[in-house]
Amino acid sequence: MKEILILIIVAVALYWFFILRPGKLDFWKIAAKYPDDAYDHFISNTCWKVFENGLSENQRKIVPKDEWTGPFRLLVPKLGNKMVYIFGRYPELERSQKDFLNKFTHRA
Repeated sequence: MKEILILIIVAVALYWFFILRPGKLDFWKIAAKYPDDAYDHFISNTCWKVFENGLSENQRKIVPKDEWTGPFRLLVPKLGNKMVYIFGRYPELERSQKDFLNKFTHRA
């Protein structure tokens, strides 16, 4: 019985992570394929907040959890292969993701 409960919890967590979470997996695959373009997209749009020098101790004051999702990580070659951390603001990030996908899906 205990194993079944654990299996159900894991299944629900995976479903949330891959299906319901507001950072769509197809978007992040394309962003990883074109990281420099994704970085430019993030910094040019106010619904994204990029932390280039790691996460700060007061990040949740800057990006409150009830308004922002993340952090997502992206290795950006044009920054010297620096790892950046990205947060997206609800609900605007969904439109921004669609815009990016529309530009780059045909290249994939």
